[in-house]
Amino acid sequence: MLQVFPIALLLLIGLPVVMALVLLLFKPSKAQTLTLLTPILTLLCSLFLWQTPIPAFTLVRFTPDLAFLFAQDTVASLFLTLVQLVFIPAILFSFEYHNHDERAHRMYGFTLLSLAALNGLCLSQNLLTFYLFFEMVTLASFPLVLHNSTMSARHAAVVYLGYSVAGAALVLAGFLVGGAPFLLDFHTSGFAATSSAVSGYAWLLIVLGFSCKAGMFPLQSWLPIAHPEAPAPASALLSGIITKAGILGILRTTFFLVGVENLLHSPVRNVMLTLSILTIFLGSMLAFKERLLKRRLAYSSVSQLSYVIFGMMMMTSHALEGAVLQVWFHAAAKITLFLVSGAIIHYTEHTKVSELLGIGKQMPWVMACFSIAALSLVGIPPLGGFVAKWFLAEGALLPQTGFFGWFGVMVLMISALLTAGYLLPILSEGFFPGKDYESPKGRQPGWRMHVSLSLLSLFLLLGGLFPHFLLQPLQSLSALLF
Repeated sequence: MLQVFPIALLLLIGLPVVMALVLLLFKPSKAQTLTLLTPILTLLCSLFLWQTPIPAFTLVRFTPDLAFLFAQDTVASLFLTLVQLVFIPAILFSFEYHNHDERAHRMYGFTLLSLAALNGLCLSQNLLTFYLFFEMVTLASFPLVLHNSTMSARHAAVVYLGYSVAGAALVLAGFLVGGAPFLLDFHTSGFAATSSAVSGYAWLLIVLGFSCKAGMFPLQSWLPIAHPEAPAPASALLSGIITKAGILGILRTTFFLVGVENLLHSPVRNVMLTLSILTIFLGSMLAFKERLLKRRLAYSSVSQLSYVIFGMMMMTSHALEGAVLQVWFHAAAKITLFLVSGAIIHYTEHTKVSELLGIGKQMPWVMACFSIAALSLVGIPPLGGFVAKWFLAEGALLPQTGFFGWFGVMVLMISALLTAGYLLPILSEGFFPGKDYESPKGRQPGWRMHVSLSLLSLFLLLGGLFPHFLLQPLQSLSALLF
């Protein structure tokens, strides 16, 4: 399998880069075909490698301690497959959204560059390689926010870039403070057990830097600024999957570099627990008060992503399983919600929640998909979001978790009620506007939007009913880590 791995790397990283350059430089007439074919091929490759452990492959070695390393383990496979799965419907949706956009090839090109960077991130085997691709994710996705070229879009892109660079600087600072141990390859045993406070503070700097991409307080402000200005397919990818670059960085650094033994009773872990719980509540409250649809969804991401960080910081097997499940089902649900908002804006130009009265009558299938995604975010069975939140709560309520466990679950329950409060009224007013309401006539979303939303909604339903395809590798991972 090691001989096959360089070919897989070439396909997973090289193919999207080549296709992106073709789109950006030559503007081919078959741009949509090339764009959609790329993630389909990378998906087939990731499925071929699914849950196959592959030893480290050295691409370039600078010194005995510094090298660009790639490998695949359970975590890499889970994140890699998720990336391909969500890019396909988002790209298909974008074909209709950008149907009359003369600069659509630019959007497609940078979307594929973002795909390549995320694939490299998933397969990185040490922090040096991971940091390189983490920066590439920012540089590739920055033009997605900038695409509309308005003054507000330029401002949003600069804010996104500024926060991303600040987060990366924190990661680099932690890298430098931590020294030699942070040059090690990722593995499940972490460092040799040590009481060094320096390693703890270095870890805190690194995870704070990664949490900027994941939208954790106090580095969350870029999300509600960047998301409303980016085109809907770009917003969907930013919120649904590009933010997961930060999540993956926290997971790798915590469980595969420093190790649970060195962090479980450390005060720096309590810092991250406190910030994640605060972010869950703060994001939900801000979403509840927000009246602009895409900003409401952005604040929702701030809250829902910190569910994942909270689960990881609990450092129990069930909580970690719940955190990774939340990564999968949040990605599908939030991409669905942002794509629905894009369909509404594209065909009605409505951007405020107050303008969505009767939208379910006007776009019944689109809003049905919105309903499934919204209920999944709230945590209603039998959808995928319920499974993730159940495992999070179960892992957090174990006796050894103490105050942060039960208090965190209490905040999760409050957040779920707030999530219902800012999403379900959209459904009730959208489908039940009153007997005197007359549905306006206008253009309807086409088959590409309907197919994209249907695929994501079906995944949320089937993932909740049959979660074993994710639970089996996650349980194997837990057995190695705990």
